[in-house]
Amino acid sequence: MSSEENTSEASRSHVHVSDVQWTASPQYPEALLRVYRCKPLIGGGWSGVIPQQDILMGVLELAPGAIYAAHAHPAPEIYYVMNGTARWTVDEERFDPEPGTAIYHVPNALHRMINIGNETLRVCWM
Repeated sequence: MSSEENTSEASRSHVHVSDVQWTASPQYPEALLRVYRCKPLIGGGWSGVIPQQDILMGVLELAPGAIYAAHAHPAPEIYYVMNGTARWTVDEERFDPEPGTAIYHVPNALHRMINIGNETLRVCWM
């Protein structure tokens, strides 16, 4: 079967970001839902993505001036800044990563991000 013949079937090995709808968790506060959206691509049980139990990966966008509130969770997390300008806090460290910066949150690290630029902040998260 050629790759062209297989394009209508869901793949367990790859997904293109354009094939996934933007979403946000309904449990988020209304104010955050107006400035935040994500595309979960791998894991987490969302429909339309590659099913996987031991990893989550996706893309998120944060509007200019928006704050993704400080929070912590038991899972470690990796972010990769694709475009935009942020002010990031991980526990007591604060820094302004540029596109091309990778950020690691150890388990239970208190972390937040603020879009301090004039364009949408876009990051990949795992």
